[in-house]
Amino acid sequence: MRRFTGEGRTLVCFDFDETYFPHACTEEQLADVRRLEDFLEQHAERFSTMWVTGSSFADLAEKTMRASMRYWPHRIASSLGTELYHVTDEGALELDSAFGQLFPTDFLERVQHVVESVRSETIVLEAQASVGLNDWMHNYYYHGHEEDALERIRDEAKTAGIAVNISRCNPLAGDPEGAFDIDFIPEGAGKTAAVEYVCERFSFRAEDAYAFGDSGNDLGMLKRVGNGYVLGNGTEQAKRAHQRVTEKSYAAGILEVLTREFD
Repeated sequence: MRRFTGEGRTLVCFDFDETYFPHACTEEQLADVRRLEDFLEQHAERFSTMWVTGSSFADLAEKTMRASMRYWPHRIASSLGTELYHVTDEGALELDSAFGQLFPTDFLERVQHVVESVRSETIVLEAQASVGLNDWMHNYYYHGHEEDALERIRDEAKTAGIAVNISRCNPLAGDPEGAFDIDFIPEGAGKTAAVEYVCERFSFRAEDAYAFGDSGNDLGMLKRVGNGYVLGNGTEQAKRAHQRVTEKSYAAGILEVLTREFD
């Protein structure tokens, strides 16, 4: 795949799973993805595009092939905003090593301490398949419903000096029904931090930026920019928590906003 031609000064950030990429990959959904790609390429001189996703880059590559996507964005913050890549004009990826240098070297030990501490209080966290595949992101499921337990997890993470993102699982993205995603990442990492880093380092105005997402772990990013939207297919939790919600879903919802603002 190649990257969008040129690069503008309006940063546009997309969550990937169930936002830019529809897991069902129906014919209608993929037709909307094509329309979105065509629009972004047509207006490439205005936009600097960025995928901000919980998926690893290996997962992204597989999903782009499944959807027959034609373009990479200008940047990719993968693995829940713990790895930041710049995409060259030719479509090659360059890791921004300066971003990872902001994280603590004993992060794994801190996560293990939190998991053991809450287990001693009978709060069991189930390791997701991705645990161990990325040095800076460790994902678990919590199958309970007690808000007190979620608060204990947050408190323990804060005490350990690491960040935790807790959101309702999205079964459409392959998660178990009724569970919570518990994502441990270093302080200074995450979707919102990646967007802030890119804005500061490359002089984008956050108040002019756009962002699109579908679930609770996108809300910080959506609130950080001047124009954040939950898509119509978003989780009920996300739509209740955010004022701006599109009428349409997936790429059609993104186009609903961008064509109104720029076309």
